[in-house]
Amino acid sequence: MLNDENSYLFKYAWKSIRRNSGRSFFIGLSVSLAVFIAVWVVAFFDGFNHQIEKAVVNTNTGYFQVQESTYAKSTDASTPLEFSKYSHLMTSPIKSFSPELVLDGNISTPEGATGLTVIGIHPPYHNHFLPIHKRFVSGSFIEVEDESAVNIGAELAKLFKFNVGDQIVLNYQDVNGELRSELLRIKGIYKYNSRGFEKRFVYINQKTWQKLFLNENKNKILFNRIPLIVDGLEDGKVISQRIVRPGLEMKSWKNLNPEMAVVLEFHDGMIKFFFIIIAITITMTILTPVQMMWQERLKEIRMLNILGVTRDKFWKIGVFEVIQMILVSGFFSSLLLTIIIGIQAQTGIDFRFINDGISIERAGIKLPGIIYPKLTAEQIIITFAFIIIVLSISYIWSIYRTLKKLEVAP
Repeated sequence: MLNDENSYLFKYAWKSIRRNSGRSFFIGLSVSLAVFIAVWVVAFFDGFNHQIEKAVVNTNTGYFQVQESTYAKSTDASTPLEFSKYSHLMTSPIKSFSPELVLDGNISTPEGATGLTVIGIHPPYHNHFLPIHKRFVSGSFIEVEDESAVNIGAELAKLFKFNVGDQIVLNYQDVNGELRSELLRIKGIYKYNSRGFEKRFVYINQKTWQKLFLNENKNKILFNRIPLIVDGLEDGKVISQRIVRPGLEMKSWKNLNPEMAVVLEFHDGMIKFFFIIIAITITMTILTPVQMMWQERLKEIRMLNILGVTRDKFWKIGVFEVIQMILVSGFFSSLLLTIIIGIQAQTGIDFRFINDGISIERAGIKLPGIIYPKLTAEQIIITFAFIIIVLSISYIWSIYRTLKKLEVAP
């Protein structure tokens, strides 16, 4: 609680703010808008980056991948490992995972040819890893015991006029390097992620994959890679200490998709550049009006000083003014953030009109057309802290310069 003297000085500071209402309003508005704009831009890019990261993660990549060493170096799938020897390592902070076998091949039809990536999965694990089993436009997801069944994407089906029940001829090399062809029956057509994903990735169960590539069913769950879903890249250190061992390597999605990693780093650089510009603007916008406001009060301060008001009380008035300006500005900026970003975080900001509603893809990843700003406490705290520092320095400098001009000794 304030004592009588401080209470009087606090009220005096408020009256001073109201007496210079025009300039005080300008300062408060500048602070409020600075906080709002800074936080909004960071929230926008954070939301955009988060959506891009999720799009990459949802392409059989995961936040991290544990890979068999030979496959990690050359994508040679000929030396898969037994999942049972490593399944006990798949604990928290890992939320879901999918041991996968990977085989590159191609198909040729009268409509043309294209390369494919054939993913051998154990459906119960994959169902928890990616929700592809919920995204079928026709047919159904493969089962553990399906023989020669395959799931393909809607884009691949559209390009080659495939339907459920049709057969595709897969051309590939087996573990011995021999060229082979195999008929696979289309059990289901999924629509998921992006056109590049739907055209490239087809799914078969591990039993079928092992018969195709290894020429026998090992009756075990094998893997070339195990994509992992976690809360974020910050979990990497914990996971690597537990999992990385001879025969295994771990890579993050940024290692696996460096093009999109560069995009996110560019966005981070844009945020830093923006903060430098806005920091300079905010400093000049606040410093000059505050200094002018205190210089205009020089005669009043001289009179009060003659009447016995000491310099430490002028400093207290300045401190109380800073507190009041921060509270008022903080209230209005918080109101703007809550209303505008709160609504946009739910509805998103639609940019699809820029490209006539057509999805833009980079490195096989569909860039989001609707951006959902992501507001965090860290963004608000850092921005408010910066504004408080600038406002405080402005007042300290202005009070110091004004009191220096007093001709009467303290």
